Amino acid sequence: MSRILIAVLNWGMGHASRTLPIIEGALDLGWEVDVASTGDALIWLENRLKNRSGVTFFDKPGAAITYSHKFTMLKLVAQTPKLLFSISEEKTWTAKHVQARSITKIFSDNCLGTYDANVPSVLLTHLLKFPVPKLFSPVAQFLIRRFASRFSEVWVPDLPPGPTSISGPLTSKTIHPETKFIGILSRLVTPSKDLTQTSTTPYPLVGIVSGPEPHRTTMENALRKWMQNRPEKGIIFAGKPGRSSRKDGEVFTLYDPSDVEISDAICTSQILICRSGYTSLLDLVALKKRAILIPTPGQMEQEVLSTVWSEKFGFASCTQKDLNNLLIPEMSGGFPPELFLKAPNKTAMNELAAWLKN
Repeated sequence: MSRILIAVLNWGMGHASRTLPIIEGALDLGWEVDVASTGDALIWLENRLKNRSGVTFFDKPGAAITYSHKFTMLKLVAQTPKLLFSISEEKTWTAKHVQARSITKIFSDNCLGTYDANVPSVLLTHLLKFPVPKLFSPVAQFLIRRFASRFSEVWVPDLPPGPTSISGPLTSKTIHPETKFIGILSRLVTPSKDLTQTSTTPYPLVGIVSGPEPHRTTMENALRKWMQNRPEKGIIFAGKPGRSSRKDGEVFTLYDPSDVEISDAICTSQILICRSGYTSLLDLVALKKRAILIPTPGQMEQEVLSTVWSEKFGFASCTQKDLNNLLIPEMSGGFPPELFLKAPNKTAMNELAAWLKN
């Protein structure tokens, strides 16, 4: 039986979320799958796949990157040595795992050390150009090209650059000669029935919390405060696997919701607020829903994406400080019809099937 190693970065829940269709696709194609990650990402994937046979989970090395309320970018830059050391640890772990488990393919979602020179490998990333201050840009681009070159291919979860690309300048560079754009990748699917035709909307206000601490908890608390100051019912999806739900008046918080619960709530929402993290944006496209975007403070990637979606699709956005002060803009914007010419995951599953067959 052929076995693939699928490694997932544990920076928030986004990488685990968008890689889930790839894992399920490999299982559906008859492959044995070793899933490797750390922390909440690994716990989340274990919960989502606990009823699937053919999948085994492993705790791999991974840097525990920390954030702060202020000067986030400077703190991230200061942790570069720790990140590089973690990548070296990943490489050593991967070499041992490949031998011990007879791995014949490797798929890595932004785990830059999870490769082996003797095994065909794919790096999944939407960062072909690192959004860092100009002073650090040459070094950042050199490093990403260097690490990407160790993989056989690079897959980008987006449409090719152009009017329907959702990533803007983040994919404007070429870092690998074998780069494929695999379309919209999302675990969320439009509900089978038209929920918008029902007479009542359970939760007109929907907030989706994502990203690393301390900003994750800050956003959760701010969303709760905002919803409690409005007459409508609200629901917050705050990804923390294993925690129980809570109810504060007319505001319900789910820490470990199912994909169906999230999809249904998003599709019936009247006002939707989420981060401008890349996986959240993939989910919005998959469900064809507008949202008010709030970049994680200090994360230039999310700030760039928020600007791109404001200019390209007319989406409203505001800062974390605005949310704390209940200064939320009106919903706006929409997607061009050409963005939906192919169903989410279709191109990705075709590429996966072809790659695993070779």
